[in-house]
Amino acid sequence: MSRKTKFVSIILAAIVGLLTLSACGTPVVGSSDTPQAHTISVTGNGIAYGTPDIAIASIGVQTRSENAGTAVSDNTAKMNAIIAALKELGIEDKDIQTTNFSVYAQQNYDPTGQPTNITYVADNTVNVTVRDLNKVGDTLGKAVAAGANNIYGVSFSVSDQSKLEAEARDKAMADAKARAEQLAKAAGVTLGEPMSIGEYTSGPIPYAADVRALGVGGGGAPVPVSTGQIQVNLQVSVTYVIK
Repeated sequence: MSRKTKFVSIILAAIVGLLTLSACGTPVVGSSDTPQAHTISVTGNGIAYGTPDIAIASIGVQTRSENAGTAVSDNTAKMNAIIAALKELGIEDKDIQTTNFSVYAQQNYDPTGQPTNITYVADNTVNVTVRDLNKVGDTLGKAVAAGANNIYGVSFSVSDQSKLEAEARDKAMADAKARAEQLAKAAGVTLGEPMSIGEYTSGPIPYAADVRALGVGGGGAPVPVSTGQIQVNLQVSVTYVIK
């Protein structure tokens, strides 16, 4: 072997040796040798109750006629009277929203089951937001007196639910920590700081009162209504580090 060839071989052997030492001294990312944090994962629950400050009523009118145009015109006249009565109570345009208007034909039958004439049915429904709960009963009574013959229900809620959410969140976090501490104590370890936190909310859950006004007319007397309470349910998922 020539002197030049022998020199090159020595250099190459030295490079290979250095690369081998480097590979041995560098940990492989994601390998089983990488230490993993020990954790405890729990779910905490929090519920906050509040007094509602708004009510939403679904008020409708249904009219029937053998003529489609007559059914619609009668329906329009009654709904206009209902809206006028609502505005007299101080309810603003922004709080009256049409949610349904439909016209359909209904086939009638005689006692033997044979088809007779056709009746056209017009339906009109509005959602009414009442911001003064003292006027809820008057709202329902005046609407019926003005011609409403369908009231599908009244639900109560809060205009600003942030305070209830904050209360429920605090309770959920306290519940999560208590659960995690109990698990840590049972396992004989010490609880550390939260590693991750997730939040899930399912509120507010409104209180609903089913009020049917079908077939009721005249009078306009206030309808007795109970506001009850609403609740906000909130869950947090927390992962704690074990020291």
